[in-house]
Amino acid sequence: MMIRYQFTIILYLLYIANYTSFAYNNGMGKTPPMGWNSWCTHSLCNLFGKDPCTEQLVMETADAIVEKGLDKLGYKYVALDDCWSDTKRDANGNLQPEKKSFPNGMKHVADYVHSKGLFFGLYTSLGTETCKGSRPGSYNHYAQDAKTLTSWGIDMIKMDHCGHKNGTDPQLYGEMSKALNASGRPVLFSLCNWGLDNVWDWGSNLAQMFRIQMDHLPFWKFGSNHSSDGVGYGQGTYDIIEWMAHLQPSKWTKQYGWLDPDFLMTEYFTMDFIGSRTEYTFWSLWSAPLLISTDLRKISTKKMQIIGNEEVIAINQDPSNTAGDRIFNDTNGRQVWARDLANGDKCVVLYNSGKGKSHGDKLIVGVTWDMLGWNTKFVLDNDGNGVKEGNDVIVEVRNLWKKETLGNFTNGYNATLAVRDVQMLRLRRYGV
Repeated sequence: MMIRYQFTIILYLLYIANYTSFAYNNGMGKTPPMGWNSWCTHSLCNLFGKDPCTEQLVMETADAIVEKGLDKLGYKYVALDDCWSDTKRDANGNLQPEKKSFPNGMKHVADYVHSKGLFFGLYTSLGTETCKGSRPGSYNHYAQDAKTLTSWGIDMIKMDHCGHKNGTDPQLYGEMSKALNASGRPVLFSLCNWGLDNVWDWGSNLAQMFRIQMDHLPFWKFGSNHSSDGVGYGQGTYDIIEWMAHLQPSKWTKQYGWLDPDFLMTEYFTMDFIGSRTEYTFWSLWSAPLLISTDLRKISTKKMQIIGNEEVIAINQDPSNTAGDRIFNDTNGRQVWARDLANGDKCVVLYNSGKGKSHGDKLIVGVTWDMLGWNTKFVLDNDGNGVKEGNDVIVEVRNLWKKETLGNFTNGYNATLAVRDVQMLRLRRYGV
């Protein structure tokens, strides 16, 4: 019985290896992807399956990204979610766009996006139907759909988890990953199985980004962990932050393998400036994809302050290819998160979580250099007394949202924060 069990495990591992195509190593997704997704633009986040995405919307968004200089900051992807395809395949069984919304076809749209120096993305699903609108999914059509989509010049494919299917997630997503690589076109593969089957263990073998929980909704706190559509503690920004603290993202994040907490809801009408800035702060700290699902054609000054901050974006794109973890959490809602940066600096986020409440008391939240492993060194003298060796640890503190250097500090730093608010800091050590 033991020999049979071991043989079964070996066969399973060989099967997974056969379908593991190392999509992360095809040149796409070397850094966390940045761009736009259609999901919450001009709709209630596709609540009724009728997201009004059109050829005109895509082209106008591509124009806006370039005209506003967002492409220079790294925003390169223009992606349509579950809204673009017809409810039926064509006579040859191929996916086809809605003719009214995309009268010139998808290759025409892709060519236009490419002419702006950007990438174009589309959506499909692992099962027989997509999640909204009863559109055809890719189950039993993985190779055919990969060929169709790449023939249009698609650069990014998000594959959701809806519809009937028979097989394991690693097997079925592996089939699509293999089919995309067989197409000969480098594609960014976004695996969206809502965090099921411990996707953090295997997702980076098949795709450059993979969803690690249920859908994100544009609220501070929403729902619970009792969802049939994925894992996690809820769907609000607060809930996702708590779930990521549980996951410890630095354990799983790697180049060509980015943990995806879902879209950014920046300045959606249910997301105020503080909530939007805190959301963007943590996505950046985690090296998560920065895909904004709200309208980029008309950007307010406050919205541009968030999505256009090059110092915060630099944390997200840092070549250390790691993510920040929570290093302190108390019962009142004080949290400290930190990550290493490639040049030896550290990024620290001070955060007043409010324990999930939208309103409450301001809190003083602080970090000490000991918490970061930056200690003043002591040695014992001949009499057994502790004597300082070398200089005090001096740390330069820079507030990234204000783009302001706050000074040099010897023991630590603290700030007074309103509920839901953060300070995002870049720290540089001297005097070691």
